[in-house]
Amino acid sequence: MGAVYSVCASATMTLASDVLPVAKITEGISRFAFTISIGMAVGPYVGIQVQNNMSSKASFLTVFAITVAAFICVACCKISYPKIKRNKFSIKDTIYKPAVPFMLNMMFLMIPYGAVIAYSSILAQEKDLTAFLPYFYITLVAGMLLSKLSTQKYIDAGKYRPMVYASLVILVVTMISYLFLTSGVHLLIAGFFFGIGYGILQPLFQSFVTGTTPTQSRGLANATYMLSYDIGIGIGSLLMGFLQESIGLSKGFALTAIAYLAGAVVFAVWVDKYYQNQKNAYESQNAQ
Repeated sequence: MGAVYSVCASATMTLASDVLPVAKITEGISRFAFTISIGMAVGPYVGIQVQNNMSSKASFLTVFAITVAAFICVACCKISYPKIKRNKFSIKDTIYKPAVPFMLNMMFLMIPYGAVIAYSSILAQEKDLTAFLPYFYITLVAGMLLSKLSTQKYIDAGKYRPMVYASLVILVVTMISYLFLTSGVHLLIAGFFFGIGYGILQPLFQSFVTGTTPTQSRGLANATYMLSYDIGIGIGSLLMGFLQESIGLSKGFALTAIAYLAGAVVFAVWVDKYYQNQKNAYESQNAQ
């Protein structure tokens, strides 16, 4: 399953970028990446509803039905690609080096995401808030929608820097607030602000990658960047498994805010300037 999702994530992102005009790459791909964020948030809600009201078998059949629907949608996308000469496989050619800074930066930011998605249900059980859990994912999606609709014009205008820092501040405060989580209302508010932060960050970083990569290299660039999701979520889930036993989930969630601070430092010291240089080089190349 990991292999399939890894391929599909980078392939569909590349497919979306290939149908966009060059002038609309950044705007278009940030909107497309937003649908991935929504899917990642809606997925746990759907899974919980099916599991609680039907059965495990029904859960797998639901996933299968969604997969078939996705296959039909992709099959309807008709794009003609020129024949290219395939080079001999080489490990070093599986990583697109210009996308590595974005990948490393986003990897830090996905660590708390992995912790929250994997362990929110267990935390809700510990706090006797299970009845609020399905609505946690709904508020998460609502936060994503609100952030996307309210900030898109600023992102389109290139005002990404304040959006990144504002999102990180919101996410740090949200994770620290888990130290004081005692009510269902607090859980829903945390989900809402968690959605606001990622509703901005995930599409924005994807636009950084796609908007600075030549057409012929976008598939490899997307595959490299999407490693940040796999690695970050994996680290977050594994880390919370250890922290749950030692300090508890509430403190563990709060502790993952350190990953946001590390991501902010990486962005400020390295990625921000790097993105500007890559963007200028890409625009100069297309202007020639």
